[in-house]
Amino acid sequence: MSPKISVPFVAANVTRCLCPKCPVQKASVCVTGKMSKIGDALKVNPLKRADIPGVYCASGTATCEDINTNQSCQCGSCAVFAEFKLAGGKPVGYYCRDGSAR
Repeated sequence: MSPKISVPFVAANVTRCLCPKCPVQKASVCVTGKMSKIGDALKVNPLKRADIPGVYCASGTATCEDINTNQSCQCGSCAVFAEFKLAGGKPVGYYCRDGSAR
């Protein structure tokens, strides 16, 4: 059995995350609004999942309901994905839709 994959939901991972630039979130009004306040959201400890539009591999499904999961996922090219070896877990991408890495 493979070891459980766990990605910490911390500011260091948020700042390296590709989710805010992902085609899945590109047209989301909700994500755009959250990104306009990301500086303040990153000052809160612990981070509030509802305020961070990304690192779904750590936090689980997106709280924004206007994302478009019919668009291409780019998780495979993310530094967080590589560091935590997420290709060996489930799901392998679309964490915004399918939940956190395990």
